Amino acid sequence: MSILGALQAGVSGLSSQSSAMGAVADNIANMNTVGYKDNNVSFSTLVTKQISSNKYSSGGVQPHASQNISSQGLLSSVASNTSLAISGAGFFVVNSSNLGDETWAYTRAGDFKADETGYLVNSGGYYAQAWSLLPWDGTTTASTVDINGIMYMKAYKNDAGQTVYINDNIVDQTNLRGIDLSKIGGTATPTTQIAFGANLPSSTRIGDTHSVSTLVYDSLGNPANVSLNYQKSSANSWSLGTSVPSGAAAVNLYNEDQQVYASAAHMEFSDVPSEGSTIKIGTTTFTFTASPSGTDTKEVDISSNELSTILKNFLAAIQANIRDGGRFSINKGAIEVNQSLTGEELQFDCSGCLACIQSSANINQASGLPSGKFTLQAINNDIKNAAWIDFTSNPVLNNEITIDNVKFIFADRPTGYVGDDVYVGDPTDKDVVTNVKNLVSAIQSSAVAEPKRFVASGYTMEILPSSTGENITISGINLAGQSSSYIQGGSTKNITDPITSKFTSINDGIEHLGSLVPAVMFNSDGTPKTINVNDMEIYWANGAQDMTGDVADGDGVKITLNMGNENTSSGLTSLSGNFNTSYINQDGATFGSYTGVTVSDDGIVTAVFSNGETQPIAIIPLAMFTNADGMEALNNNVWIATTASGTPLLTQATTGGSGEIAASSLESSTVDLANEFSNMIIVQRAYSAAGKIITTADEMLQELTSLI
Repeated sequence: MSILGALQAGVSGLSSQSSAMGAVADNIANMNTVGYKDNNVSFSTLVTKQISSNKYSSGGVQPHASQNISSQGLLSSVASNTSLAISGAGFFVVNSSNLGDETWAYTRAGDFKADETGYLVNSGGYYAQAWSLLPWDGTTTASTVDINGIMYMKAYKNDAGQTVYINDNIVDQTNLRGIDLSKIGGTATPTTQIAFGANLPSSTRIGDTHSVSTLVYDSLGNPANVSLNYQKSSANSWSLGTSVPSGAAAVNLYNEDQQVYASAAHMEFSDVPSEGSTIKIGTTTFTFTASPSGTDTKEVDISSNELSTILKNFLAAIQANIRDGGRFSINKGAIEVNQSLTGEELQFDCSGCLACIQSSANINQASGLPSGKFTLQAINNDIKNAAWIDFTSNPVLNNEITIDNVKFIFADRPTGYVGDDVYVGDPTDKDVVTNVKNLVSAIQSSAVAEPKRFVASGYTMEILPSSTGENITISGINLAGQSSSYIQGGSTKNITDPITSKFTSINDGIEHLGSLVPAVMFNSDGTPKTINVNDMEIYWANGAQDMTGDVADGDGVKITLNMGNENTSSGLTSLSGNFNTSYINQDGATFGSYTGVTVSDDGIVTAVFSNGETQPIAIIPLAMFTNADGMEALNNNVWIATTASGTPLLTQATTGGSGEIAASSLESSTVDLANEFSNMIIVQRAYSAAGKIITTADEMLQELTSLI
């Protein structure tokens, strides 16, 4: 019956308008709720199928409630630096438990603050979830992020101390973790990466050097200065060496194939060595004594009791007994050694001399005791080309050697001699080191092409190819008991074969000028064509972890050197002008206590310490949905994913349209109070009108029943 239908339509109108008033009431009640999204109720007809063209069957109205989850609220500034707002389409990922083992949800309510356990939680009791960060350990499968030129990886240490690598596409307890500020505490973080840029001037003369200096931190937080020394080797190529920081024993540089490119070591002395103390280098043991016999070259005279004099005596003993002794030099209170192209690996054992700081080198991680042993690595044969003659015994009178058809004779020049042979001088009244110096001096004054390629190094004569030199032919060797050979293309050959002035690398098949594959070779536009040094290894002598990459044995990771990208000007360049360092960034920090955190617009959470250092610890990801308005609302202003919303896609803020994170800000409710009051009036009038339908229909029914 139409009257009853009208009555039911009026009832549906009351019910629908009640729903609309409920939405208005919720909106007004939450006008100050952070991140709240306004609700609205829309209406659609409820139609009864018409069975007669001359009678109308009323239906009514049905309400459809929805929430404008995807709408953007205004951002307002607040004092707390852990209060966060999103300017964009993303959502914070939260969990109702600080351990991430309960309800996963999504919210725009970023009023986070530390709870009593140190975890960041919002006013609704939901904990912020993030990707934890660790310095990148070189694992190629790790998900990495570049922060100011330093590589970090999404990973964390579990309770067993094992590294857990994060899959940043999965929302679960393994891959997302609560942000616990209580466990940051004080820190002393070793350096794992150094990123720097510098201009190595194209006008630099071949052989000249420029240095880039940076701090590194060991695992105990001790700062030390390291210099990276670039030497120009040809028009567009530079080699690279390094210094050894105080408190360390040795430093090695590696290329991407983990071949040794450069190596340096030193022995620092804090005091005069005691009587009878010893240091072993290779197979030779040097003894410090105040009463040397005068016949044993391995004895080091300490009778002067002055460290500078003792170091000179020690250097003389080294050059008399260790091949390629020119690698060794004195720098203040230390004997330094930079590996040469002709130098072999050397083992050092300083455990017998407590005055040497390196007696504490190479800590055994199990026992905690030092061995005092460390190694000067040999430069890998595959990346160098050099020749040498070791004078393992003193040349005898009239020994001779022919170099490029010039004969050199160990004898005094005969009176009145006018031939082409070169006389080095009588060797019998001189030591080996002096005779080698005299031979090199004679060569450098001769007609041999580019004689500066010949270098005296202790009892070793080095012969280094140059960028312009011709092939060298050495023949007619008459040096009884001497050892001679050269390295080319990765293998050792007899020196009687011709020595090539250019080196073809067996690794890349490119003809490189000079005696060593360049550390960096530049294009004609000044950008790096190839960068061949990637990692630095440091052996410490102060109780800190060695940085060798042998993590399984208790050592720390190697230091990654980031000199920019090839074919770009993002790091090293070789342009006109002066040498200058454009930037240096390194991770690691000396000890400092935790003072707070900052959050960047891309969600990187950085801990700040009292020593002025900062350390990225996590990234707050943002969740994106195909249909955010299809999520289901829960209490405390959070939503959960549904079939209608689609699965969440996690992304870093500022990417993929997710938006930026604004620290010290909150997103206001999207409720417009004026609009809600207007809606309230409209709903009230509609409700009254629906009530009028019911009262009118009731009167009509009364009229109908009165006819009976």
